[in-house]
This record gives sequence, structure tokens and C-alpha cells, in this order.
Amino acid sequence: MHYPYSDKTEVLNNNEALGYLLASTQHNDFVELQIQKNGFVPPHALPIDVCFYIVEGSGEISIEDKSIQAQQGDMVHVDKNLQRGWHNTSDALLKLLVIKQK
Repeated sequence: MHYPYSDKTEVLNNNEALGYLLASTQHNDFVELQIQKNGFVPPHALPIDVCFYIVEGSGEISIEDKSIQAQQGDMVHVDKNLQRGWHNTSDALLKLLVIKQK
């Protein structure tokens, strides 16, 4: 199946971050998340496992009471029902590929 980037659907838009649903399959949703310089996505939990691939930039992800510095090329996995939030600590855009495992 082919999912053209031009067919993406906006799923998040605020002063801090933009999110686009790139594709949805039986097992996964694929979301592009762009977090602005010094922007953040507040802590929240989801009832599904989520993987984050850092496409460009760097930032800090908090998972429950732990903080992890992540940079371009890193992958971070978060188990379902755990609180997670992102903070772009760099001077550039933080772009993530989010893979939500249904």
C-alpha cells in the first residue's frame, strides 16, 4: 500500500507542536510529530505501546519519573499506560516518527 505524504491528515496543531497522521494500518498508526524550538508535548498516557524514531533534532522524553535525552537516529519505545511527554531542548525543530501499535 502506498501512502503519499500529500495525503497526510492533521491530528495536532498548537503553538508547540504539529502532528500529521501519515498512514493507518490494521496494526499501526504512523504519525509525524514536529515540536517547535523549546516546545513540548505534555505528559499523557495511551492504552497502546508507542515507538518514537527521532528523524531530526534532539530533545528530552520523560517516561513516568525518568528523563531520556534522545537525538537524531535514536528510537525510544514506551509501554502502554505509561505517562510520557516530550520537550524540544534544542535550537531547531524536533521531528519524530511516532508508531502507535494498536
